[in-house]
Amino acid sequence: MTTEPADDWCDLAPCGLMLTDSSGTILRANAQFCQSLGYRALPQPGAPTFQSLLSMGGRMFHQTHWQPLLEMQSAVMEVKFDFLHAEGHRVPMVINARVLTLESGQVVHSIAAFAATDRDRYEQALLKAKSEAESLLRERTDLEQQASERSLFAEQLIGIVSHDMRNPLTAIRMGTEMLVMKDSDPGQLKIAERINQSVDRALALIEDMLDFTLTKTGRSLDVERVAIDLHDVADAAIEELRWSFPRITLTHVSEGDGLVWGDSSRLTRVIGNLVANAYRYGDSSHPVTVTTRVHGGRVHLDVHNMGPPIAPSLIPLLFKAMSRGSSSHGGGVGLGLYIVSQIAAAHDGTPYITSTAEDGTRIGIEFPLKPALTAV
Repeated sequence: MTTEPADDWCDLAPCGLMLTDSSGTILRANAQFCQSLGYRALPQPGAPTFQSLLSMGGRMFHQTHWQPLLEMQSAVMEVKFDFLHAEGHRVPMVINARVLTLESGQVVHSIAAFAATDRDRYEQALLKAKSEAESLLRERTDLEQQASERSLFAEQLIGIVSHDMRNPLTAIRMGTEMLVMKDSDPGQLKIAERINQSVDRALALIEDMLDFTLTKTGRSLDVERVAIDLHDVADAAIEELRWSFPRITLTHVSEGDGLVWGDSSRLTRVIGNLVANAYRYGDSSHPVTVTTRVHGGRVHLDVHNMGPPIAPSLIPLLFKAMSRGSSSHGGGVGLGLYIVSQIAAAHDGTPYITSTAEDGTRIGIEFPLKPALTAV
């Protein structure tokens, strides 16, 4: 091993320069390299090696990767090592190395070392930021999964409870009718009528809840569009609703040919929900009018009532689930108009609302006379 000082031009270089033999023994090192590691000069007595200046992880990488690559490629570029400073702390450096054969035939490694302290801090900051981002992502994913599971559980619970409630309610209705079948007492008949009205409202609410659960799981309402007479469907629905809402006057206005392609049970639900909404929020001293109109290939089904107008700010919200207006009569759970909008969508249509103090409130749906792309 030579202890000759490095040439002057090497000491002026802005990076560390080093020459080792093939085993890693340091033959020469310039001033910049020595200063970076806190040494006055290298090599020192005891024949230090290049790998002895590395951290433990660096020594392992040197043995498993660096040395084999250098022997295979005769050059290794931009490899980051942690060197050990004379005072014990680590000094990150980026290393370039080449294998050279001197005139004497000796094989040496020419090494250039560039300080990478700022780069190391930047890399550490990036790794920390990445770790924090991954942690936040896992936390967010966990929260979303928990929210999804809670939502699914709530929807399943609503569906199960709603489905199982229909049987006892139906039994209550049948039992009430049987009790008063031969009873002519006006008081008893009045009580039975009120019980049946309450059961009807509960059954209607259950139907809305079941449909709400269905749509919130990403599915659309099932409809079977067949040829029906919409005017007749409305007449039948209104006749039944008169029993449920005896305090309001229900009228029916029909326009055009009543033959349409629709689901009669679903459209009956539309009428029932809209009449219930009119009863709940309208002025019961004025008639509630159901209009069925077929014109120009479009079908209109709406319910009109008088009473306080709907605030313009509320109109965009009324067809959303769990949204409702305010009324002295009290409100439902906010599913009626949402179900109306879903039935409209299932018929390839849309809901609509108009409301003024002078003309009253009209809420309904419109949809095409015939299903799209269906030969009739």
